[in-house]
Amino acid sequence: MTTKPEAINAMPAQPISSTTQPDAIKAPDLTPAAAWSRRVRRIGGFIQAAFAAFWLVRASLAIGGRTGDILLAVSSVAVIGVFAYAIKVTAGTAPRPAGPQARRIERSVTLATVIELAAAFVLPVIVIAAGHSDWVLPSIVITIGPLLLWLDHLVHIPRYRLVGWALTAGPVILVATMSGSALAVTTGIAAGVILLGTAAAGFHDLAAIRAARPPGPASLGTKG
Repeated sequence: MTTKPEAINAMPAQPISSTTQPDAIKAPDLTPAAAWSRRVRRIGGFIQAAFAAFWLVRASLAIGGRTGDILLAVSSVAVIGVFAYAIKVTAGTAPRPAGPQARRIERSVTLATVIELAAAFVLPVIVIAAGHSDWVLPSIVITIGPLLLWLDHLVHIPRYRLVGWALTAGPVILVATMSGSALAVTTGIAAGVILLGTAAAGFHDLAAIRAARPPGPASLGTKG
């Protein structure tokens, strides 16, 4: 039994691409740097939010008392809210890019992150050995700035440039003008708020990309 050409032509064409990942999210035409820019905003945003929680908790403990408890409660709500927002609006927006250039960018991002983490462990040891134990928190914060500046250079996130300079110069200014618990509290609150705000802004960028996606093949097929 043969199939008539008319029957074949009458059969609905099957879409080649999956409707579970809209074109705006898959973005096959993105450059490797642009694709990694999305991934850094998402994965890096989760890391920033986690570090923000650490800094805000540290500031709360340094303040102590009822004021510290209030700061801890407010910070917890803010951090949980940012994480919940990110999980809801960024899923599928930043798949891992493939290709030689993308892998080179990935290696640069990974190496820069490892260097930052190593510096965050080494610098506190140095300042404690130098007799400046109250400089421990600023010495950790200052390692984040150069990392964000490098990420902006790699994947072009202008917001990271401003935040990177703030986290590089800010600890120096605080160390020069404060000491003791005031230095610890100010450093913790400033670093926590800046990092949480940066993470939330990156998640908002990805939410806008997801909201702006064109209708998928299934949606187009239902229109008369």
